[in-house]
Amino acid sequence: MTKQEILEILEKYNITSFYTYKELETTNGTDYRLNIFIDNAYVLRINGSSITETRLESISRLCERYRKIGVLTPRIYPSKEGTYLTKYNSYVCYLSEYLDYKTEEELDNACDHNLIQKEVWRSIGRLSQAYSNVDLSDVYSMWSIIDLAPLDIEIDEKQENLNTFVSALKTSGETELANQLSLFNEKNREAIKKVYKQLPRCVIQGDLNWTNILVEDNHFKGLIDFNMSGTEVNINHFCAETNVEISIEEFKKYSALELYKMVIEEQDKNLAVIFEEYLMSDLEKEILENYRNIVLISQYPNVMEYLEFLKVDRSKLIEFIRYIIQR
Repeated sequence: MTKQEILEILEKYNITSFYTYKELETTNGTDYRLNIFIDNAYVLRINGSSITETRLESISRLCERYRKIGVLTPRIYPSKEGTYLTKYNSYVCYLSEYLDYKTEEELDNACDHNLIQKEVWRSIGRLSQAYSNVDLSDVYSMWSIIDLAPLDIEIDEKQENLNTFVSALKTSGETELANQLSLFNEKNREAIKKVYKQLPRCVIQGDLNWTNILVEDNHFKGLIDFNMSGTEVNINHFCAETNVEISIEEFKKYSALELYKMVIEEQDKNLAVIFEEYLMSDLEKEILENYRNIVLISQYPNVMEYLEFLKVDRSKLIEFIRYIIQR
C-alpha cells in the first residue's frame, strides 16, 4: 500500500501523519490479512470479512482484563465513529497498539524459558480466578472439546487428532489397543459431557506460544495475537497449557513406565503453579483427571509424537499408552 492510502485509513482514527511503516502479510488460506506497523506505535490490520465488530469488542474487553491482572496487551483503538472496524475497498480494517517488546521466540537462548513459563501459568490462574463466568464470548477457544472452535468442522480438534492416532494404530496392526483407546476417550468425554456446562469458564487468549509471549528483563511482560481467543472451561485450559511433551531423545532413553511417571509428575508440578492463583471448586476437582486424560491421548503435539514413536519403538509406545488408559 502507498503511504497516502494508509494515511486515508488512519485519518478515520484521528491520526493525521506518520513517518515510517512496514508491511507483513499473514494471509491464512482465503482469509486475507495484512499488518502494517506504523512508527513503532500502531498496527493497522487489514482483513477479509472474518473479523467482526462484535469479535473486536470481545477481544478489547479481554485485553483490558489481562492488563488489570498485570499482563500487558495491545489496546484496540476506536474510530471517529466509535466503532473499531472501518472499510478499505473490499476489506475491513482496525487499529491496534504496537507493543515494542521482544517475544520469547526472538530472545530464545537469551531468556530463562522455565521462569517465564511459570509466570505465564500464574497469569492463567489469576485471570481465571478474577474473571470466571464474566461476560463470556460466543466464540470458543482452540482448546475446546465438545463445543467447537471456529476452525473445527463437525468434531473438535482433539477428537480429530485422536482419530488420526487410532487409525495409525489399526494400520500398524494394533486394533485391540486402538479400540481400547477409543473407549477410554469416550468414557472420559461422557463424564465431561454430564457436567461441563456447570464448570467455571473464562475468556482466554488461547494461543500461548513463544511467538505471542512478550518478555522484558527475563520476565513475562505481556501477550499479543488474540485471533484464537475465546471462551474456555478453566480446567480444560489448565490441562492443555500444562501439557508435557516427550522428546525423541527421552523416548529412546527411558522405559515406558519412567516416561509415564515423568509426564504425570511434571504436569502435577505445572498445575500446582496455576493453583497458587486459582481455587478449584469441588466439581472441578472431580472432573479434572478426565480433562487431563483427553489431553494426554489427543492434544496435537502428543499425537504427533506418538505417531513418530510408533515408528521408533512400537512396543514401548504401546506400553506407555496402556499406562495412560489404565489410569
